[in-house]
Amino acid sequence: MKNIKKPIIISGIPRSGTTPLSGVLSSIEGFSMIYEPFNANQGIIDVQFNYPYPGKNISIEEFQSIFKNLVQFKSSFKKGYLNSDSLAKRIFKTFFGNESSLSYFRAKKNSSANQLLIKDPFLLFSSKELCLNHKVIICHRPLLPLAASFKRMKWDFKEFEDLINFFPPNSIKSYWFKASDKISSNVIGAIQFYELFYHYINNINPNKNLYFFSQQEFSTDPIEEIINVLKWLELEVSDEIIQLSQSLNRGKSSQIHIPDKSIQHDPNYNKKYSNEYYKLVLTKEEIELIDAFVAEERFELPTFGL
Repeated sequence: MKNIKKPIIISGIPRSGTTPLSGVLSSIEGFSMIYEPFNANQGIIDVQFNYPYPGKNISIEEFQSIFKNLVQFKSSFKKGYLNSDSLAKRIFKTFFGNESSLSYFRAKKNSSANQLLIKDPFLLFSSKELCLNHKVIICHRPLLPLAASFKRMKWDFKEFEDLINFFPPNSIKSYWFKASDKISSNVIGAIQFYELFYHYINNINPNKNLYFFSQQEFSTDPIEEIINVLKWLELEVSDEIIQLSQSLNRGKSSQIHIPDKSIQHDPNYNKKYSNEYYKLVLTKEEIELIDAFVAEERFELPTFGL
């Protein structure tokens, strides 16, 4: 078996910078990355649903067993077929694998790598368990641009109805929010995810293994945000890392530009403006709802790990 150090987990809210951050860190010599192994559609066969919450929707023992097999490269992965897949893509996945399984096999075969990264927003509600023994980076983002990104991607938060059962009764105010002709279900889903996120992370005991990565700060000053992460990880800051951080964030456009619909990572738009294009995506009613909700709830991050 490969001599792998304890893995570093990159998780957090979807659409909050987990992909560019993992791209920067995985470029470091000796690092390899596994992409979303806990994605229920294309990840590990033993993972039957998104967002495992150890001690709630999965036993701690079962979660630990699945995670241990992953880092010891003893896991098997699903084919990951999607209804939207073309015949060619289905054939490719049958013979070669999907994004998650391919990253797993590359990491497994990379004999020169001894540091494993696991990039997976689906591990967010497992952070409390994971940070007991591993370094966990939690990515976050302001709610207005997050909601715009959910709406652009046409994402709903279908897991909300199950996950809310693991939070104190009546503590989640957005449970009562309903979509309308002026407020999309995607925006409601983003608000509900955001609220669960803050309730969850504020109930984790202070832990030196937990770090909060700001997509907002990364979008405006990528170098400083990356340097802070590398210092926390006790890694060297190289010129190559600085250049890569800048290139990932710059994009091909110098102006505010809405990324193409349903494309997760559009290389054309300038990430400097990633938290401003919401004004072009959200309705006036959606913006007013989010502004009032954030003002009332006063969401704040824990102070440790910053």
